Amino acid sequence: MRRLTRRLSLRTRVTMWATMVVALAMVAAGLGLLLGLRHSMWSDRDGTGRQRLSDVTALIRHDRLGSLIPSNGGDADVVEVLDAHGKVRASSDYDTRPGSPSGFPNPLPAHVLAGHPATLRDLSIGDGGDFRVLARPIRVDGRPSTIVVGVSLAQAEHTLSSLTTGLVVGVPALTALVAWTISLTAGRTLRPVETLRSQAADITATDLHRRLDLPACQDEIHALGVTLNDMLTRLDDASVAQRRFVADAAHELRSPLTALRAQLEVMSSYPDPDRDPQMAAALLEDTVRLHDLVEGLLALARSEDPARSRSQGTHIVDLDEVVLAEVRRQRSLAKADIDARRVSGGRVRGDAEALRSVVRNLLDNARRHAAQRVRVALSEREGTVELTVSDDGAGIPAADRLRVFERFTRLDEARSREAGGTGLGLAIVGKVITAHGGTAHADQDPAPDAGGLGGARLVVRLPAVPSSG
Repeated sequence: MRRLTRRLSLRTRVTMWATMVVALAMVAAGLGLLLGLRHSMWSDRDGTGRQRLSDVTALIRHDRLGSLIPSNGGDADVVEVLDAHGKVRASSDYDTRPGSPSGFPNPLPAHVLAGHPATLRDLSIGDGGDFRVLARPIRVDGRPSTIVVGVSLAQAEHTLSSLTTGLVVGVPALTALVAWTISLTAGRTLRPVETLRSQAADITATDLHRRLDLPACQDEIHALGVTLNDMLTRLDDASVAQRRFVADAAHELRSPLTALRAQLEVMSSYPDPDRDPQMAAALLEDTVRLHDLVEGLLALARSEDPARSRSQGTHIVDLDEVVLAEVRRQRSLAKADIDARRVSGGRVRGDAEALRSVVRNLLDNARRHAAQRVRVALSEREGTVELTVSDDGAGIPAADRLRVFERFTRLDEARSREAGGTGLGLAIVGKVITAHGGTAHADQDPAPDAGGLGGARLVVRLPAVPSSG
């Protein structure tokens, strides 16, 4: 059943389930109405029977009982007084003579003799048919007798039969009307959804600037349209950023490749033993720059890989060990002094290789821009591990402190080839740290007289691994 309903449209499923609920409710209401009406009619007739029993009992006690029991004004009940052999002693029926056999069963059911009303079918009393029967034992002239009252159910059964027929015909008709109404309402309700779907299906990767037409009503469908438009905006922004990244990457790769080609063409066309060693060194420098750029692009692509982001939180990394190992490597390359005395313990959860690239890029950036000193600090407090890398260089202007974490961002003083760098280092830092659930920002280090270095200060914060103790 579930597999079948999955193939149906939402409109059909809504109509089907709503109609089923309404149909079951109407059937339950109809049965309740029938049972309630039946109980009410039976109770009314039992009350009539008890009243007749009381009237005949009063006649007997006042010794006023004749062969004909007076009528109560209606012809729907039959009253007989029977002797111990089931013969009629008195009756409300003119045609029933004393001593004749009774139309009631002989003997009467035990629960009827005990005073409980019962429905007896196809009796030959009155006009015949079904009756509610009540009885009361009594003594007449010192001899045991029984007063029996039968109240006809013909009118009640006719009423119940008419009502049943009406329900049998009316419930399916009303169910069909409800199904049609629900289907029509669901169709009109879902029409804006179909409009949104058809418009969304027409949007391709080349026209992500388009937006869906929102319905006028401020309802859930309007909220869905707003959400889809927001998603299209994010996709459009991501597409623009991707195209800009590809263009920037192509531009950055073209420069060293053009230089390599030009120098190789010169070496090939005009060999010169005195000049070739210097040109080979320049070629090596351009090749290293090109290698660093490709490695940066690869690292950036890896940092944006969703599968890698999902798996990187499975390992615990001692960040202090990563920092100290990278500081030792950088000291062999740096002309500036690297101070790592403020590095203390800090454990985070993530990808050790990605975090190593973060530390490497932060130190590379500081080493390139420092005048003489670089300071590294690592601490853990209140569930956060904070890594700070400062230098005594020119610093980063306040207007550029957010922009430095974008791809291929170089500040004016860093645009020369001698400054090194590919413009991807801090972008990699930002992407990796964000993927690890942390934050990265640039700031100004305090002046030397305030205990700082006065240059740029890059701060990375990551969630700490709770201590087991």
